[in-house]
Amino acid sequence: MSDSTSDDSFGGRNRKRLHEFKQGAQVAGRQVQSGCNSYWKNACTVETVKDKLPISKWLPSYRLKTFKCDLIAGLTVGLTVIPQGMAYAALAGLELQYGLYSAFMGSFIYCLLGTSKDITMGPTAIMSILVAEYAHDPWKTNVTMAILLTFMCGIIQFGMSVFRLGFLVRYISHPVITGFMSAASIVISTTQLKKIFGISTPRGFFETIIGILTHMNQTKIWDFVMGVSAMLLLFLLKWMKEKWARVKVQEDRVVIKVLRTLMWFIGTGRNAVVVVLSATIAYLITDIQMPVDTRPLTLTRNISGGLPPFALPSFTHMPPGTNQTIGFSEMMQQLGSGLAVIPLMAFLESIAIAKAFGRKNHYKVDASQELLTIGVANFFSSFVSSFPITGSFGRSAVNAQSNVMTPLGGIFTGAVVLLALQFLSDAFQYIPAPALAAVIIMAVINLFDFRGMRTVWKINKIDTIPMVVTFLLCFYDIAYGIMAGIGISILILLAKHAMPGVKILEDDCNVTVMQVKQGLDFPGAEYMEETLQEHAENGNCKTLIVDCTSTTTLDYSAVEAF
Repeated sequence: MSDSTSDDSFGGRNRKRLHEFKQGAQVAGRQVQSGCNSYWKNACTVETVKDKLPISKWLPSYRLKTFKCDLIAGLTVGLTVIPQGMAYAALAGLELQYGLYSAFMGSFIYCLLGTSKDITMGPTAIMSILVAEYAHDPWKTNVTMAILLTFMCGIIQFGMSVFRLGFLVRYISHPVITGFMSAASIVISTTQLKKIFGISTPRGFFETIIGILTHMNQTKIWDFVMGVSAMLLLFLLKWMKEKWARVKVQEDRVVIKVLRTLMWFIGTGRNAVVVVLSATIAYLITDIQMPVDTRPLTLTRNISGGLPPFALPSFTHMPPGTNQTIGFSEMMQQLGSGLAVIPLMAFLESIAIAKAFGRKNHYKVDASQELLTIGVANFFSSFVSSFPITGSFGRSAVNAQSNVMTPLGGIFTGAVVLLALQFLSDAFQYIPAPALAAVIIMAVINLFDFRGMRTVWKINKIDTIPMVVTFLLCFYDIAYGIMAGIGISILILLAKHAMPGVKILEDDCNVTVMQVKQGLDFPGAEYMEETLQEHAENGNCKTLIVDCTSTTTLDYSAVEAF
């Protein structure tokens, strides 16, 4: 009888638990369903769509005067990005047309999704050198790797925007960025010097210097003259533009207005002016049918004409002359840390530029929307054979100075690039390599931020450690430099949690009052316990009061310490 009763009791408890489980599952299901319905209901509202599609906010109030300003700015930026795009493609180790492939899709996407009127997206010096670093592989498939890297950057950045992971870029400290950009300016300039001298050297900073010094007697005189002349002309045009803009003149004179506008336009488009002049000289003195070694000037490699095909990036590759198929996993392994570094650096560079122009021109930039935009821009750019893109500071400055009014200026910039690809590809083969090298050198030389380094030293000398480590290691390997700088910055940050500061508010023979200056959590709990105990014993005080009201955090371990 007792066994039967026990079995019935056991079965009853199981049935009760099963019933409770079913009820809990039903409640959880209803909550999930309600949450999903609420999410999609909110996601499909007009306001949400407008937030994710900013063009819907400013396009209805678009006016003819705004159109004129955007047209002029878009054309000006287009003339700037064409020579820069080809130069940056060469810097990335790709054929020149890939620089133009990277210069139009981002502008179209940003017009739809971007929140800054000044930002122009496309190839940049920083992205180019990172692509050269991470997409350089033993199979000599740089193009395939670069395009796949663009696709993955888009996916990663889009995922970061969905999961709101944009805050991760805050762990890349300003000293690390200052050290990286300053080192990159020297590395880029040095690696381009071999084209000024017309000398072939191994890849790498130190290898380039050694190669130039040991083969100086092989310098091609006409390449050297062309490169130096191009740099001098670029500097002169920039100086004339800035000097002319500062000169006070009588604004009512039409001739003066025309001259000022012409000088500004020539100075702004100085890269295009230099490339066109150098290509014209090369056309006049070079027979394109001559063997490469006998030409007076080293010309750029032939580029494919026409628009790029719109196609999904290749996830496998068979290197020419081999029967080996490189799989997706092997390509991912080769890209390695570039899958983390390049998406973060691209977003950091773009959002920093957007916020800078936003503060200057008095408008707000949505960081989450910018991350979404750059992710979508990279994703779709990979379909037109682009390497990773981001916001360009130089071209954004040109855009702002051209009095751009809305992101629609990017449509005209992209149109200029497409027209150049379709109709001017035959002329690109006459562009001298030293002229493009001069464009790169003069563009990146301003990346060296001596003022920023001095500011870091003045504000917090401990921050010079990650800055200097990043700066020095980038000459050996950019990936090591960035990772080491970030690691040291995080260690410094953690050290502050492990040894939180205190302030003595009151100290006499009987009472000691100490205030914790910052968040107190488990790394610093033991340290604080030892510090407070030592101070209390040395002061022989009877009462110890710890003021934690100013702290941002106080976890269980910290409470246990007291």
